[in-house]
Amino acid sequence: MPKTVAIIPARYASTRLPGKLIKNEAREYTGKYLIEHVYRNVMNAKNVHEVIVATDDERIAKVVKQFGGCVRMTSVYHKSGTDRIAEVASNLDADYVVNVQGDEPDIKGSMIDDLIKAMYAEKEAAVCTFANEIRSMDEFTDPNAVKVVIDKDSYAMYFSRASIPYIRDGNINSKFSMLKKPSDEISTGNNTSFLFLKHLGIYMYRKNFLLTFSSLAIPDIEEMEKLEQLRVLSNGYKIKVVVTPYMCDGVDTPEDFERFLDKYRLGSQ
Repeated sequence: MPKTVAIIPARYASTRLPGKLIKNEAREYTGKYLIEHVYRNVMNAKNVHEVIVATDDERIAKVVKQFGGCVRMTSVYHKSGTDRIAEVASNLDADYVVNVQGDEPDIKGSMIDDLIKAMYAEKEAAVCTFANEIRSMDEFTDPNAVKVVIDKDSYAMYFSRASIPYIRDGNINSKFSMLKKPSDEISTGNNTSFLFLKHLGIYMYRKNFLLTFSSLAIPDIEEMEKLEQLRVLSNGYKIKVVVTPYMCDGVDTPEDFERFLDKYRLGSQ
């Protein structure tokens, strides 16, 4: 059976919320640091052989060791989390690597198992990732919600911060207002239905591709959109997209952090 390792890239610096992964407020209200929530949930995946936090910060490493997690120190010069996990993966005996961001406390082990199942069955894609149905017009127009369009075989055609695909004929606002339940699809006005999808940034890589990724030419569209996954597509590799009903609210801003804490303050967890 193939061996899959999950790596959680974790950095202390954050433009909008520095130190969020080990903020004491999370431990005070939820019993765990943010990074521990992610680590424990990833550990629940049945088909992951090992879970590792990859960081260049001793403060994060100390916290991970305190709760019994596995941590590897990496270079401080990496420009992305992908480069960070590639450094760790280069020294691992593994066939596949799952990349879960350290600020995704809603991740479920069963989700990772779904991704692993899809990748193990995959013959063409170098990468497998998730997408959710878009539920609202606000989400569809939000540049922080990355949209993805897939082909008939669920391979990604393009990712964008823009609202794609563009609906030339018809009122896109009315399409979203007609949604009544999560399983509803949005009519495009030509007697077909189409799922508008938001990318969920959890990836699974073939290890050999992951080690190649950082050496690939960086296309102009990656620089313009600030989306690494466009480097994969631009260099001719395929990305399989698994549409999941599970929603993950990442913690990117102080407002996101407060919403995360409120789930516990209000007793919903």
